[in-house]
This record gives sequence, structure tokens and C-alpha cells, in this order.
Amino acid sequence: MRYRRTFYGRRKSRPPLNISSGGQCIGQKQLEKIFLCGDPHGEFKQILSAIDEYHPDAVIILGDLTPEVSLDEIFKGVTHTKIYWIPGNHDTDSDLIYDRIWRSKYAINNLHGKVLDVCGVKVAGLGGVFRGQIWMPPAEPIYNSPGEFIKKLGKATTWRGGLPRRHRSTIFHSVFEKLQESKADVLVTHEAPSVHSKGFECLDNLASKLGVKYFFHAHQHECKNYGVINGYVAKGIGLRGVIDLAGNIIVPAQADLRETENKDFVEKKVKVKKLPASKFRRIYKVRRDKHWKGHSAWPKDMRFGTEPRVVFQSQLPDHGSREGK
Repeated sequence: MRYRRTFYGRRKSRPPLNISSGGQCIGQKQLEKIFLCGDPHGEFKQILSAIDEYHPDAVIILGDLTPEVSLDEIFKGVTHTKIYWIPGNHDTDSDLIYDRIWRSKYAINNLHGKVLDVCGVKVAGLGGVFRGQIWMPPAEPIYNSPGEFIKKLGKATTWRGGLPRRHRSTIFHSVFEKLQESKADVLVTHEAPSVHSKGFECLDNLASKLGVKYFFHAHQHECKNYGVINGYVAKGIGLRGVIDLAGNIIVPAQADLRETENKDFVEKKVKVKKLPASKFRRIYKVRRDKHWKGHSAWPKDMRFGTEPRVVFQSQLPDHGSREGK
């Protein structure tokens, strides 16, 4: 049992984290049987090991699966755990990655734009990312729906008779509007809410209209606990991290090597020592004199530091008239 220290130093048991679903109270044990996974980016060992050890009722992957083989082959040994997912921005990078996900038997468990009952908990999903060509909040959408986008650009831009592959992981305003008409207990997204520096306020409004108690996101590769915001608990799941709905860490998230490399580069960046203006002028004058010393384009009397002599037109050499040339 978890404990918290009160103001007077006594220890009291923490009340269970319950959410209501259709008038029924969902207890702590039921929350702990649903796992949430951060961006796998092609690695599923941590998810499979968590399933083998804890045997959860369901696993929800929050985008950027990018599997190297079909999902059918990856989860072929999983029988008693249901696998759900939402797409990430990298899941439409190539035809192979797309087919390994959408042409597997787990394609029907795509939560994007839906509210599904996951082991007694109503989970709403919004996968993909916002793209400026379609919709970049808080600006108004350029294309409201996939049909409007295809109609505007023509059939020449379609892929397999529909949306271009890249925009199948793009959030359209029509999908967003339809989703916020429902009610749910949990919201899972790939993008982050506004509490994150790269988040979006429209996702806060979506969570409020859905009436959720928990909001989980991935994409930023950061393990974050934002606390209670607007009546719901918001959390970010790090790279290849696994947690449950109650917030317990099952598999710690991994460090993003791209972020660490950028930090090391900034720390190791050589600082250029700035010279005083007077010293810089002296150095420049010495280099300038060395460059023009003995140069044929500069007469001897017109070197730097000397007064130029006056040359009259009568003293210039006569090259003849221009009429004969």
C-alpha cells in the first residue's frame, strides 16, 4: 500500500485511484492490468518481457512502432494480452513500415479517432501529428477532412486510391471534431498537451470535452509526470518506456541518444576568444601592409601611411588616340 506524509508527520494510506466508467467504479487492480508503451522505434523486447512477467490484460502502444517485421510475427506468442496502438509520425515513412502495421491482424485495434472499451476502461485515441500542410493549431485548418484534401489536389497525388501515405499519420480537423463528441476515461495521443513546451492547447480542450481522468502521450521521448491538470492526470511516456494506467513504472524509459549527443556538442563547443578592438585593428594593419608590400598596383608613394603624390595628366604615358583602335 502506498503512503503519504501529512502535515503533522503522520502516515495515512493514499486513497485508491478510481475512475468511473458507465456508472461502475474501476479499482486500482484493474488500472494496473493495462500497460502503456512509449515509442518502440523498432524494438519490442521490453514490451514482450513485460507481458511475460506481469501478464497484463491489454497493452496500448502510443505510436512510432516502425517494426522491422510484421506485427503478426512480433506478437505471435502473445495469446492472453490484447494489443492496441495508435500511429506515430514515423509509421508512414515507407511502404514496408506501413504494411507491417496496417496489413497485420492488429490493424483493427487501431485506436486513432475512436473510443474503444479496453478491458472495462473506455480509451480514446488520437494518433499521428499536426502538420502545417493540413492543420497546425492554433491556426485554422487548411484542409478540414481527407476527402477535401484529395479533392483539392486531385487523384494524381493519391496513394493506393486514397490519402498520400505520409498524411495517413496526420491529424485532420474532422477526425478531431468527431472524437470530442464522445466520452472516455482515458485519452492516449502521440502529440503532447500544452503543459509540454512543444504541446498543443487543443488537446487540453479535447481531454476536457471527453471527460477523461487520465491523459497519456509519447512522441517527445521524455518521461514526464505533469500532475493534475484541469481535473485529469497528465503523463508523458519516454522512449521505449512501459507504465500502467495507475502510473507505476514497469520498464524504465531509455535515454534519447540524439538529445544526449546534442547536449555534448553544446558543452564541447569551442568558445572563440574575442580580441579587443584596438588590438584587432593593429593586427589587421600589419596583415594589410604585408599583403600590399611591393604590389605593382600600388605606386611606391601611395603605400599606406604615406601621403599620395599628385600626378598631373601631362605626366601620364600617351597611349595614342582611341580612333585608331
